[in-house]
Amino acid sequence: MRKVRILCLLLLLVVLTTPPAMALDIYGFGSYWDKKDADGSWGTGLGLSLPLFTEHLRLDARIYFFQDSDFGYDDSLTLTPVDLGLQVHFMPASKVAPYLLGGISYIFADADHLDVDASFGGYVGGGLEWALGTSLLKLFGEIVYRFDTLDSNGPRDVDVSGVNGNVGLKIHF
Repeated sequence: MRKVRILCLLLLLVVLTTPPAMALDIYGFGSYWDKKDADGSWGTGLGLSLPLFTEHLRLDARIYFFQDSDFGYDDSLTLTPVDLGLQVHFMPASKVAPYLLGGISYIFADADHLDVDASFGGYVGGGLEWALGTSLLKLFGEIVYRFDTLDSNGPRDVDVSGVNGNVGLKIHF
């Protein structure tokens, strides 16, 4: 219950720090996550970003939905990361715009046989946005490294740290 309260407080922070004249990005993407102690898996995600004080700094929130991953012990692992972080855009108004991103994750986890606990982790990465002829639509690609270890009742904890690649489409309002 404490973790749910923390997530609610973080979402409230998003609402309270939104500037009055916001340029909202809503986006969807495909993703691949290569984890240390579990097989890599494909997934999808949804995101929302809002400027903080300037277009160069954006508050970013996203959720991923990954397919099950085998992780030994004749078991399958389902992961649903929820991220809250910052994006630093170097040239937000250009046709090709690089950016850095990083933040915290809360990864909801479930396994078929073992007891695996959800946990907090972090991520860092970088990406590029390409304007598609209009400022309304942008194609983007990102490489992100996640840091997280899940507690389990098995012989050892499950390290799900690894590289995560995302490709998708942003709608910029």
